[in-house]
Amino acid sequence: MPVAVQFSPMLSPGEQPPAFTLPAVVESDIETVSLDEYLGDRIVILAFYPGDFNPACGEESDLDELDLFTMQPDVAVIGIAPDTVFSHRAFAEEYDLAIPLAADTRGEVASAYGVDFEDEHGQHLAERAVFVIDLDGVVQYTWSTRDLRKVPPTEPIQRAVGDIGGDRAAVSRYRVAHAHYIEGRRAFTSAMGEFEDHDWMVSRSDFERAREEFTTATDQFASAGRFVDDDRLSEHFERARRKANALWQAADWLAEAADAFSSGDGEEGNAYRSDAESPLETARDLAEPLDPDDITVEDDEITIDPDALEDDDTVSAMEAIRSGMDEGAAAGGVDLELEEVTIETDDDDELPDHDDPDTETARRMREYAGAGMEIDDPGGAEDDQIADALAEADESIEPADATDEGEAKTDAGEQPPDGSRGQNGPAETEGSDRPAQREAETGHESEATGETETSDTAADAEADVTDEEIEEIAEELQSQSDETAADDERSE
Repeated sequence: MPVAVQFSPMLSPGEQPPAFTLPAVVESDIETVSLDEYLGDRIVILAFYPGDFNPACGEESDLDELDLFTMQPDVAVIGIAPDTVFSHRAFAEEYDLAIPLAADTRGEVASAYGVDFEDEHGQHLAERAVFVIDLDGVVQYTWSTRDLRKVPPTEPIQRAVGDIGGDRAAVSRYRVAHAHYIEGRRAFTSAMGEFEDHDWMVSRSDFERAREEFTTATDQFASAGRFVDDDRLSEHFERARRKANALWQAADWLAEAADAFSSGDGEEGNAYRSDAESPLETARDLAEPLDPDDITVEDDEITIDPDALEDDDTVSAMEAIRSGMDEGAAAGGVDLELEEVTIETDDDDELPDHDDPDTETARRMREYAGAGMEIDDPGGAEDDQIADALAEADESIEPADATDEGEAKTDAGEQPPDGSRGQNGPAETEGSDRPAQREAETGHESEATGETETSDTAADAEADVTDEEIEEIAEELQSQSDETAADDERSE
């Protein structure tokens, strides 16, 4: 009876994993994945499986449990099977898998890891197998089976991932974080010098570069803190994370400030600059992160250079930054002291007046005050302009429905904004003082209260005005306008 044949021995814990590059499906896209992209940055779980839609799949796939490991920020999972990327894509979409699925169609990677075999029917297959690789690129855990219906055990895999943590892994991750922090600090130093020199566009670019480096450093410092066991290191790693995070926030605000200043918007720029002061103050109060070269891990024992700890207690953050700068360098290293910026313009250039923005509300207020007229006088419309405008507005008023007694009736076409009546008060509207004024001038006996007429009384009173009375009102208004014009001429 034919038996299965193992072609090569399976890789064992303690060995280096063979490198590979394969086409893969990554979030529905076909890309190329390489093991080298992951080694040293995250713990890697390689999951070999016999094929897409294999007998172990039902309502859930055989990779669902391993897929959950991707929720850990320091762990990457790669599925490897002999199917094509097109089959992988359908498989991933069917089971909503987030992990990359690599296509080992020639079986070369399975052979390199010693998990390929030939079954009793002569089929060249891959075992279901798991390899856990640490941050140093060493295999720490292996598991395999030829039973197509058996899925990997999650508990021992979880323990293997947890065992990879510890101080050695933490220091390795901290070293990566510190390298990004140093690059961010250099970019921030340059940006501060350019900011003081009002070189806004270059400053913004350098602040954005610093922001990216500090963001990566913050994430990596946090990752180191999750691995660390030593309490002393834990304290230092957390402080480094807080400092990188504060400088990331400051760089973000200062990039926005530089962008605003480059557009000539001094008020907005100074607002962003002011926002940056709080995270800068936080960074100012935190000492520089320990140099990873001052941390030694031997036989699981941590040693920190005493001189580094002494400097940590006595050197301020800004002094530490300045120590690497030439004396008199731009911005004095990164002194993090920001002064309010004044945008200088030519006499003919005018900056926007942010105290009184030209908003839609402001435009409507002007139109209501001058009935849409062009008012050149900065003080607003003259009395005669307002009177003429109100007279035109009266012609367009339609009788309104009755309202409860005591309510003000102000609708005459478009309702003015609330602020448009601020100084004159609600009594000086189209339906209030002006009808009362007419009745006083024409001798009509009606109640003039200075408040807006309500119900149908106002409409009836206007209906009783004769053509002769309207002519008299017009003549009186024209006479007042002529007298005002004559007074203006005499005053000139």
